[in-house]
Amino acid sequence: MKIVEIERFPIRMKPVKFGYREEDELSTIARVETVVIRVKTDSSVVGFGEAGSIASYLNHTMGGLLDWLEAYADALVGADPLNLHDINQRIDKVSGESPPGSQPARAAIDMAMHDIVGKARGVPVYDLLGGAYRTELELLTNLYEETPDEKAAAARRFVGQGFAGLKVKIGDSIILDGRTPENLEYEKQKLLAVLRSVGSEIYVDADANQSWANAGQVRGIFASILDEAFYGNLSLEQPLHHLNLKGHVELRDTLPIPIILDESVVSPEAVMQIAILGAADRIVVKVSRVGGLQRARQIVDICESAAIGVSIDTMPFTKLGDAAHCHLAATIRDHYPIDAEGHLWFERTPFVGGFTIADGRAVLGDEPGLGVDLDEEALAALAIDPQAVARDFSPAKR
Repeated sequence: MKIVEIERFPIRMKPVKFGYREEDELSTIARVETVVIRVKTDSSVVGFGEAGSIASYLNHTMGGLLDWLEAYADALVGADPLNLHDINQRIDKVSGESPPGSQPARAAIDMAMHDIVGKARGVPVYDLLGGAYRTELELLTNLYEETPDEKAAAARRFVGQGFAGLKVKIGDSIILDGRTPENLEYEKQKLLAVLRSVGSEIYVDADANQSWANAGQVRGIFASILDEAFYGNLSLEQPLHHLNLKGHVELRDTLPIPIILDESVVSPEAVMQIAILGAADRIVVKVSRVGGLQRARQIVDICESAAIGVSIDTMPFTKLGDAAHCHLAATIRDHYPIDAEGHLWFERTPFVGGFTIADGRAVLGDEPGLGVDLDEEALAALAIDPQAVARDFSPAKR
């Protein structure tokens, strides 16, 4: 089997989860963009992949993703998609082994190759990754509500729907207005409102998105939270800068709750340093950020050897990307609730199938590959002009 063409389709999806308005056209959350790829072979087998990014979070623009994918396509036409080692060697000659700028594009290629191999062999991707411990996965959802009362109400609603995990954003006011005592207290109250509203069986991950930055402040706030009661279901995610592993080691040594690293998890090499330093009890893997399923599985192997937990989080954003994350999560020995509802944030995405969501769970089937089908009509409706996107991101328009 040989690759004969790699088609690239840049799209923009309209959020519905975040109160999107037409006048927010240039806002960060309105610019969820992704590149869908279709890899054609000289047989009837095709594979799908997705290179997704929010520029303000993963720091990749549509233009950059398209440039990398064009270069990869030139290197991969004529290659055997069943030989994943050869595919990766060809990619390495284009962009090096672990450059952060190309990771979402690498992830799209890797995703499509796994889809092709699974279809060619008649097995789901989770079999290619070592086999599934489970194909029914508990779900986590993010709570973005702005007030303590709103967060508590949302927490009760999602738990009532069967969700086993809640990620509580506790950095918004700090990011926008600084690390003042008032803002730190406000974020603390939002977290406490959720903790008081749900049972101890529900995972509550307090996600600061690197915003707290000062280990002493973090210790003080969480010591005061735990003085009220010990919440055994509480974990603290990425309070400090992603390069500040030493600070997270300090927090892990001094706080009686698990420390989770997310933005620090950029490659297997980075996770090796996290494991060596003892900087985390758990990590979050995003396939786009680490360069694909193969590298994500390497990270899982490191973590399972070092007794570090692994959570899986949405990114990229179509149902294809979420399906890839479900296949990966199925192969992890110790299961934490997975965030696989990213595709539900949007009015429309161009894939169907792959898995179902019901009663707070994602259920994978046994279809070959990733099990998704492309909705050509939706793809055409979401297509964008990459040149127009590049102009939108010019400094004058920010």
